[in-house]
Amino acid sequence: MQDVFISIRGRVSLNAEALNMTESVGNYVKHRRVPIMIREDDGSYAIYFTPAISGESIAHGLQATIAEKAQETNPPQPVCKLCKKQIFLKSSNKQIVKEAFDAEIDEESIEETIISRCIVEDIGGFLYAEKTNVKRTSNFYTGYMIPTYESLRNVVIEPQLHSRYALGTKFVKDQGQMLYYVEVSSSIYTFSLDIDTRYIGKLTFNIENAGKQVINNSEKLERVKILLDAVESFLVENRYGAKKTRFLPLAEWESMAIAVSDRIWTIPSPFTNDYLKRAEEKREKINHGTRLYSFEKGSFEKFIAEAIEEIKSRIESS
Repeated sequence: MQDVFISIRGRVSLNAEALNMTESVGNYVKHRRVPIMIREDDGSYAIYFTPAISGESIAHGLQATIAEKAQETNPPQPVCKLCKKQIFLKSSNKQIVKEAFDAEIDEESIEETIISRCIVEDIGGFLYAEKTNVKRTSNFYTGYMIPTYESLRNVVIEPQLHSRYALGTKFVKDQGQMLYYVEVSSSIYTFSLDIDTRYIGKLTFNIENAGKQVINNSEKLERVKILLDAVESFLVENRYGAKKTRFLPLAEWESMAIAVSDRIWTIPSPFTNDYLKRAEEKREKINHGTRLYSFEKGSFEKFIAEAIEEIKSRIESS
């Protein structure tokens, strides 16, 4: 199979969302905020505190989708017990390793064993923090979803009042009418995801063994295809964020660019609305066998499906 670098950037409209909450203060639940610096028209700089969705939240959603897709293949790809349950403790100590794999693993071969026995930790990395530390860096990279430049000045976070009742029951004395507030926001958010397939199925931590392949080429190809299927489902179904059972946002992708290259080539930031144009300009000047797919209107589902299938064909061609 051919190793590739995949870069994805996009803009998505999210209305009435509470996808990434932080602490609760009494009966008040706060939305995650981050400081964003921009240059004003007069050349000065300003800071805006805006709602955001963390990269950890995005990574959780993608890894959960990978775990599901891995179990749907015939035969299913290996997934550890905890990752199957979408509990991503990621082999962080001996006790967790024993619980996840139903066995104690020799620390000398821990990276090799975990790679072979869990696709999620192979792709998403782990940190084994015992006497012998073993760190496996994730093969995909993502970051915060933040409001776009054009929407930044108009974003608000508004607390919504909700109540629960115990009227007419024996619990009314203790609970009665329970009031609580949840912060919600609406914005056009940026999205970023990069994938490097070079080290999937390979050792990376110990310099003496780095690059050694743990699984064969056909198994690696299957894992990359599962990852691509997971990315497609993740984007089409907006499988990121929490608090969806009562705060399911109205979501619609406004634009997206997907690039696949022979080596590292990233799409420019979607923070400003000219990122599709800048991606084309970059490809004209710097090209590593780069194929660029762009979406601005039409069927988003069709765009994603066709791009993913072409990327699969490219990977399989060698």
